[in-house]
Amino acid sequence: MHRDVLSDTMNDRDLAILADMLPDAVVVVDDQVVVRWANQAAVRLMGRPLEQWMGSPGLDLLHPDDLGLAVVSLSSVQDKQVGTPIELRIATASGWTLVELIGAPLGEGRLLLTMRDLTDRRRWEVAGNETARFRSLVHHAATVTMLLSADGTLQSVSGAITRQLGLDPEAVCRQHLAAIVDPDDHAALTVALSTAPGSTAADPTIVEVQLCNAFGGRVPFELTFVSLLDDPTVEGLVVTGHDISRLRAAQAALEELATYDTLTGVFNRRVFDAVVEREWTLTQSDGIDSYLLVADLDGFKQLNDDHGHAAGDLALREFALILRNLARETDLVARLGGDEFGVLQVRCGGEFAAFGLEARIQEEMARRTWPGGVPLGVTIGHQSLKRASSATDALERADLSMLSTKRTR
Repeated sequence: MHRDVLSDTMNDRDLAILADMLPDAVVVVDDQVVVRWANQAAVRLMGRPLEQWMGSPGLDLLHPDDLGLAVVSLSSVQDKQVGTPIELRIATASGWTLVELIGAPLGEGRLLLTMRDLTDRRRWEVAGNETARFRSLVHHAATVTMLLSADGTLQSVSGAITRQLGLDPEAVCRQHLAAIVDPDDHAALTVALSTAPGSTAADPTIVEVQLCNAFGGRVPFELTFVSLLDDPTVEGLVVTGHDISRLRAAQAALEELATYDTLTGVFNRRVFDAVVEREWTLTQSDGIDSYLLVADLDGFKQLNDDHGHAAGDLALREFALILRNLARETDLVARLGGDEFGVLQVRCGGEFAAFGLEARIQEEMARRTWPGGVPLGVTIGHQSLKRASSATDALERADLSMLSTKRTR
């Protein structure tokens, strides 16, 4: 019956009696999702007197894991005559209760919410088969599960897409999967979709792409495609998506450990040796020289012995900073081990640049006040890559130059 006809034939009291006779819980919330009215079925479902929860924020009654799904659904229901049914858990006197919730706009920002207790239905379904249990597992799993048609159009999406990306499952359905994939990864997605129809659980198609979230960001995901196109109950591609942000962060951290000295933040010996090798090869081919400087702190052992390793670590970090500040942006600064550092003056053209850098380092060292007042000096050796027979020869000659300077002091 049309709403206007119903209001003409029944007064408010009759409508209240009718609402209380409904078997489903009915709740009205305002534009702040605060509970403003509820029928008797809602009171029975909650298991608490209406006075105890009337006027309370409706979102506070939801399970934390279901909050994101509810927010996305409620935010979109105002644009619909009737919202899409969603399943979530609410706090009742007997604990968390699974309900099916459907919303409809009442105007002025208010929403009419109907809730049906699914507990008994699920028990009967589970008693008969495992469908309901697996549906619940998929809905609440951290992994995003999607069903695609053969051309890549999204047919259904699990609620995890809201928790992971802030997207409304209904809003993304009937779109191509590419709509939520970063454009830079469309080529990789196209290749994956072309091979996915032949994929099996034992041999799936796997691709890493960036998925677009609701906030304009990008999240790295690993998508696994398994074809069930020949299964009459599915007839689609099943895709599971794992957020690999933490994995990428861990890999980046490992790469940084393999590249940088953890104490000083400059490059480590492995990187330095590799770059010297590369630059030596370039120098031999085009004749543009690069210079290698090796620097060793004088007085460092006394500083460590007298004031401890913390003071020594501070001195190493300070010296590394001096080298980075004085070297050119194109030069490479590295800690070679202990209190020994290297600077590769990339394609500087001649020894004048090397001696100029050495002078600036010595001047800066003399100006500094070091931990505990212990005077620290520096001994520097240098070597032209152009005049070395190999990268290894250049490093050895720079070390010998440094040792020779130490002996003459």
